[in-house]
Amino acid sequence: MQAQGGRGGRSPQNQNRQPRVESERKEVKASDLAGIFYYDVKSTLKKVKIKDDDIKVKVSNALKKYNTKIKEISFLNSDKFKGINVLMKSLRENRTSNNGKANKNSDLRKKIGEVIRPIRKEIRAHEMVLNETLEGILTQKQIKKWLKYQKKEKDKLKPQRQERNKNRQQPQNQNRQRRY
Repeated sequence: MQAQGGRGGRSPQNQNRQPRVESERKEVKASDLAGIFYYDVKSTLKKVKIKDDDIKVKVSNALKKYNTKIKEISFLNSDKFKGINVLMKSLRENRTSNNGKANKNSDLRKKIGEVIRPIRKEIRAHEMVLNETLEGILTQKQIKKWLKYQKKEKDKLKPQRQERNKNRQQPQNQNRQRRY
């Protein structure tokens, strides 16, 4: 009498598992944390759907002015960004070999925050000036599109959390069936 059904005593629960693949993380840069990015003038004009040539010129001048201010900020703080990138690299390395160093990691995060906070504040001030300038030029509908586009561009800079085990929602024993 064969009790196992010809499987040799092995259950089929591990047959359909896929090998674990380590997904690569996008490296976070200090300039991204500070909110430094530049608007592509052509694509911005297209996204906001500006048709009038006079308005296009005004908006592109405002965007170019903003981009030069941000480039200036980026250049002036490039040494700080390099130092922060080194700190963040050591933070990532410590995370893999974390032997009670959580306190040290929080100190590093505080240092990074202290350096980036004033830069981010300066960038936000320039963003507000840009938004006020564009509010004087664009229609309400275009302003709404502009703010939506701006938010989407800023969200691209935010580090994305790594998805953990996508298969958690699936029941583990989906292949098992009870026999009575």
